[in-house]
Amino acid sequence: MTISRAEVITSVERRRRWSQDEKERLVAASLEPGANVSEVARVAGLHVSQLFRWRKELFRHGEA
Repeated sequence: MTISRAEVITSVERRRRWSQDEKERLVAASLEPGANVSEVARVAGLHVSQLFRWRKELFRHGEA
């Protein structure tokens, strides 16, 4: 017998707003030696492509 797991969403989720400090902290964590970008994103509850976008934007603006 297999047991399936279903997630029930009971409310409307809105997009999360990330502060500039949070973005910079996550980008810095992803740049640490030996860091795994996918793992940093997963732990933060973020899609990895969003973290890569933030990295790109911060480097473009010379902040990282």
